[in-house]
Amino acid sequence: MKANHIILFFLCLISTSIYSQDNRIDINGTIYVDRNDKEGVTVFNSSSGKGTITDKEGKFTIAVTVNDRIEFSALQFEDFVVVITQQMIDVKEISVFLIEQVNKLNEVLILPHNLTGNLSFDANNIELMNPNLDALYFGLGNLDKFEFTDDHLSDIKNIAVNKNSVVNGIDVVNVFGKLLIPIFKSKNNKDEASSYEKKRILDVYSKVYLAQMLNIKEKNLMEFIYYVEENNFDYSLLNSNKEFEFISFMKQQKKKFLKVKNDKN
Repeated sequence: MKANHIILFFLCLISTSIYSQDNRIDINGTIYVDRNDKEGVTVFNSSSGKGTITDKEGKFTIAVTVNDRIEFSALQFEDFVVVITQQMIDVKEISVFLIEQVNKLNEVLILPHNLTGNLSFDANNIELMNPNLDALYFGLGNLDKFEFTDDHLSDIKNIAVNKNSVVNGIDVVNVFGKLLIPIFKSKNNKDEASSYEKKRILDVYSKVYLAQMLNIKEKNLMEFIYYVEENNFDYSLLNSNKEFEFISFMKQQKKKFLKVKNDKN
């Protein structure tokens, strides 16, 4: 009797698995890249073990269900994974932005100090480092590793004068620095806040992209955007991590907009 229960349990598991696989539906997708090479990108559902490739316009169709992992891969682009949500199932469409693959080589910085001229000896004894390239670009990070020698453009340092800017026992530089920095800092914060408040849809997405993504004529696009922004638009949808939510919302608003426009006509 116990063996029969175990067999029945496994049969239930198998039937549930088969049902979940059969429960997948086809959704349409489009990839967007900065170049015209959209064809032949592999789109693979690692949850179902089935895949497809994009056509010359970057479009594809694949069967999915909630929580499926869809992998996008091509030699010229960085690998990308999308986890299917219920919202994507409802819309039956996804859009994916792929980034062109950039191969970065490790940086080897050689400073002109303590070199013998013997390449084999110097190569084996030189200190290697992998700096943060972004930090170096902005003048930050790993600067303690560098030695900068004076040249003909370097200022002449007068140690006697530069020790401390002290007047009557007061460090003038530090005092005025601490007074002035909060003033300018608060002004900058206000400017940043005001610029954030002024951000609009077209500050984040181009007209060409929106017209293509929403399948709407450019001559009607501005009227549609005005309609969306004037109807309690949630500007947090413009954040960089909410592209899917934004596109889904805009497609829903497009239906309402067209209905209102048709009713007027």
